[in-house]
Amino acid sequence: MKKIKKRGLFVTFNCKASFFFIFLILLFSTPCISAENIYLKELINQALAKNLANDRYWHILLHYKSSVTGISSLIDDPGFFLAPDGKKNPEAELIDTLKAFFQPFNNKDAEHPLCRFVARYAWLKEQLGIDEEHLNKPLCTEFHRILAKVDPRSAVLIYPGTHINSPASMFGHTLINIKGSHKSRLLPYAVNYSAFANESNGFIYAFKGVFGFYKGYFSVLPYYQKIKEYNDLERRDMWEYDLNLNEAEVRRMFFHIWELKEIYSDYFFFSENCSYNILFLLEAARPSLHLTDQCRPWVIPIDTVRTVQKNNLIKSARFRPSKATRISHIMSFMDTKEQKLAQKVIKGELDPATLQTENLDSCGKIRILDLAAEIVEYRYFKKELTRDDYRKEYLALLKARSKLGRPQNKAYYQISLPERPDKGHGSNRFSLGAGFREDDFFQEIRLRPAYHHIMDTDDGYLQGAQIEFANIAMRYYPDKKRLELNMLDLISIFSLSPRDRFFRPISWKVKTGFMQKTFDDKEDHLVYQLNSGGGFAYKRAFGLSYFMFETDLQLGGHFNDSYCLGFGGSAGVLKNLTNRWKIHLWGKKIYYELGDEHHGFSAHMEQNFKINTSNSLSMELSRHKEFGIYFSEVNLKWNIYW
Repeated sequence: MKKIKKRGLFVTFNCKASFFFIFLILLFSTPCISAENIYLKELINQALAKNLANDRYWHILLHYKSSVTGISSLIDDPGFFLAPDGKKNPEAELIDTLKAFFQPFNNKDAEHPLCRFVARYAWLKEQLGIDEEHLNKPLCTEFHRILAKVDPRSAVLIYPGTHINSPASMFGHTLINIKGSHKSRLLPYAVNYSAFANESNGFIYAFKGVFGFYKGYFSVLPYYQKIKEYNDLERRDMWEYDLNLNEAEVRRMFFHIWELKEIYSDYFFFSENCSYNILFLLEAARPSLHLTDQCRPWVIPIDTVRTVQKNNLIKSARFRPSKATRISHIMSFMDTKEQKLAQKVIKGELDPATLQTENLDSCGKIRILDLAAEIVEYRYFKKELTRDDYRKEYLALLKARSKLGRPQNKAYYQISLPERPDKGHGSNRFSLGAGFREDDFFQEIRLRPAYHHIMDTDDGYLQGAQIEFANIAMRYYPDKKRLELNMLDLISIFSLSPRDRFFRPISWKVKTGFMQKTFDDKEDHLVYQLNSGGGFAYKRAFGLSYFMFETDLQLGGHFNDSYCLGFGGSAGVLKNLTNRWKIHLWGKKIYYELGDEHHGFSAHMEQNFKINTSNSLSMELSRHKEFGIYFSEVNLKWNIYW
């Protein structure tokens, strides 16, 4: 026995007693700690035995995809993974997720893994039968508050159409609207995935978007805000596709959306874009779907809508016309005099109250006031009017309009329903053709991965818009026994936006790639071309007419100076003769004054006849002049879309 003096007190320390005391501590403390460890180990062993790490739903929740280099998640934010190598190791991520659920927490910690990864926990609890008595489960107040606010009951797939004057929206867009118990279509929350970019330089924007230099994030906003953005500001018609997901499936989808908040993935315009990532949400709702596996290497929003339709997820569709469409609809009933008076009202040159004195019938006055109200509201959304000016002008219009009642023509309120975008032609096109270049017969094949040519059928697409990528044409001349690359358009965009009294958009074009050019040796040689232009388009009774000022740069070894740079213009008329038959007459003249000096000229007549949604016949007649040499060409093609 020893005595130890401490602070004036004597403590008797018995060696045998000390061992007994330590034994009691271990006896009463160890079972509590080891019970949790033992239960956690049991869950891990059970998960490994069931091979849950390779379960499809686990891969959906983590966005795992297989490739030649192995399994890897498409999510790039390290904050999404609990294991150090979780991005490429599904098993390690599953084990560390289970361990994280047993982490201690303090009551102020709203981001405990049980609150942060609610979809993972819900699924693992179902698969492993987790007993919550072994967990010190937090309240997850913030999650339940948002869950109650959103109240996920049903879902709608939203497709805002193309916005050809915006590089970020030229292919359209998709998002999901999550509806609650309320009946209004404006109050639900919209789930959107988009690139976080504030780049003003179009070339840099496109480069970064193509090669994944932007980060993409999911966001949840009130749906009416997205309507204002797409429908009103960007003049884009919207389609709403009601999905046949039940309440439990929509709830699972929301759980996964919660896990993705503030998490980024590298954004690629042509692959991992808005539409592709939205498909993961639908798979999280219903794991039997394999939507992302059905995507092509290039992902176009309207193609994902078709994929959803093909998998029988769409119950019905609803058209939401844009403000520009409503304005155009009203204008279609107006004559020139009414349009001029409406312009005066909008400019403040004519008081709406004094419109009653004009020599017009009541229907004409209704059209003028309705059109003015729509445009004043549009100008306010575009921040061209202050709130006070908007209120003053809008209330004056409403006051004058209220005295006129409803128009007698019921068609005034009925905007004709366009063809659904998902019912239009496929974005891939394969063409078989044949023709003559002067006396030389040729056979031709073409392949276009994406997306729409100005001569393709307009059903489901925006008239006057062309966006093509990697459009390639190969020709074979039997008499010469020569196979050549006739054309490779890396990108070709043609935007014909018609102008009127109230909207003044600029039409524009850009095209770059390789083409065959006839030189002064009367032979064709491959050159690189960069062509761009801008101008104006107008919708007339005889068709959509346009003219553009253009610059054209060509590079090639057969030029004396290895290049030529020219300036000139083009003009044309595009007309739908019937709902199946389209014709395009156009010509171009370029004066190449830098490099190899010469003049280039061409005149074209293009026609396309729709057989059905998947097939069409097209013919092109053209006359050309290059280096003083004239030649003609005729080409007939059968086009197959899918």
